[in-house]
Amino acid sequence: MAQPVEPAAPPDTLDPGLRDEMLRMLDRESAIARATEGRLAVLIVALRRVDRLQALLKGPAAAITMALVIDRLRKALRPEDRLAPLSDEQVCIVLPRLAHPSQAVLAAVKLLRALDRPIAFEGGAVVLRPCVGVATLPEHGFDPAELLMSADVARHIAETREEGYHVLHADDRVETEVYRGLDRDLERAVRANELEMHYQPIIELATGKPVGVEALVRWRHLKAGEVDARTTIGVAERTGLIGTLTHWILNASVRQAAQWRAAGIAPRLSVNLSLTMLTDRELPALVDQSLKTWGVPASALVLEIAESSVIVDAERSVAILTRMDGVGIGLSIDDFGSGFSSLNHMRRFPLDEIKIDRPYVRGMLQDAGDLAVVRSAIDIGHNFGLRVVAEGVETEETRAELARLGCDLAQGHAVSPPLSPAAFRDWWVHHAPGS
Repeated sequence: MAQPVEPAAPPDTLDPGLRDEMLRMLDRESAIARATEGRLAVLIVALRRVDRLQALLKGPAAAITMALVIDRLRKALRPEDRLAPLSDEQVCIVLPRLAHPSQAVLAAVKLLRALDRPIAFEGGAVVLRPCVGVATLPEHGFDPAELLMSADVARHIAETREEGYHVLHADDRVETEVYRGLDRDLERAVRANELEMHYQPIIELATGKPVGVEALVRWRHLKAGEVDARTTIGVAERTGLIGTLTHWILNASVRQAAQWRAAGIAPRLSVNLSLTMLTDRELPALVDQSLKTWGVPASALVLEIAESSVIVDAERSVAILTRMDGVGIGLSIDDFGSGFSSLNHMRRFPLDEIKIDRPYVRGMLQDAGDLAVVRSAIDIGHNFGLRVVAEGVETEETRAELARLGCDLAQGHAVSPPLSPAAFRDWWVHHAPGS
């Protein structure tokens, strides 16, 4: 059966005025946003496997490829958004006058979906495997050139992420500079047992009772210093070490849980799971092996999956997670509220809890929009019969407001920073009832 043909593309070059128009609009809108305390986002979409599509084309292949791509992307955007090619393989998009930064994340996911279907031309079809870097104003500055540079750094990091997009974080420029060295050193660090685990307490808000702990990997690199969990996971995904690293984290955390249980304390253990592992058919066996080796019951373990994972690979992961739920392992949606939750997916997944994304919790006392997201997340979680955990609880005022709203659990520096295993044991004994 013949492939459908995309709408005809211009046989010559794209209008060079598109880029100039977009840059003028970025200058104008960034000035407006600064004057009105508004928001906008800059996204850079990078296209991979472009050569495969161009092999199907006749004439000026780069121009036709970009016209096909821009036609797809434009249909996923709002009328006021602007886009223009930066090169044969990159498109820049400006999203003006956003109400909340989460809209930029939603747009990135929509753009990835727009290019997820094969692009067909004259009987052939190719999937381009795009990635998207995201920078937002005011979080990443007001200067248009700075925003473009920030989006490009985020694009570089997105190329290493299974989600296909990345929103720039404060330490990402450092991350890009040390990535190559970390690539070489991580496998040696895992095999030499040079990683560490720290543990952040989780409490019940209504009573203050400690109920659980989140396991966080730490890597003290000789040159880069302490490498955080997010960067370590990103390097492992990029280098194909994620399976090895996940096995190490699970084994170390479950072994520690067994030692705590032997000492008379039994916190529920939460471990983050990357998107790559979420679709690995060997995951249930890997988890089962760790639990049996150290004699820890399945009910003591909660696996946390990123909200984006639910969207990106639901079909392939739901069966694996259902198997683990069947033996009593808890499942949690991490970073809930990032702007693209699917209630349909929430019904399909055998979830036990959701964790509200840190930025909303941190801003809820100052920003009515953040407060509305937190309140809605609590209501949604409870309507689905799920526990609701607030991450990033930094002040006693935030903790009190979350309790008033009916949130179930909390973690953050207002409760405790991440602790070494021995320090966590002491913290638990001090805070547990009857201590």
